[in-house]
Amino acid sequence: MKNNLLKFYLSGFVTFISLISTAQPVDPPADPDPLPAPIDSQIIWLVIGAIVIAYYTIKKNKVANT
Repeated sequence: MKNNLLKFYLSGFVTFISLISTAQPVDPPADPDPLPAPIDSQIIWLVIGAIVIAYYTIKKNKVANT
């Protein structure tokens, strides 16, 4: 019983320490946020690239399977 209680305390302690060590610091209120990345303007190229890669992969797998 004593050994199980020790394991319980140690695992709780390690969990608590890991939560504290990964906490994010608070931003000061005067610090402005950076501008977001402009991904919406180039999304069509991402979709076209994905379709081309998918077509190439499917075509390559059909040739390998036959």
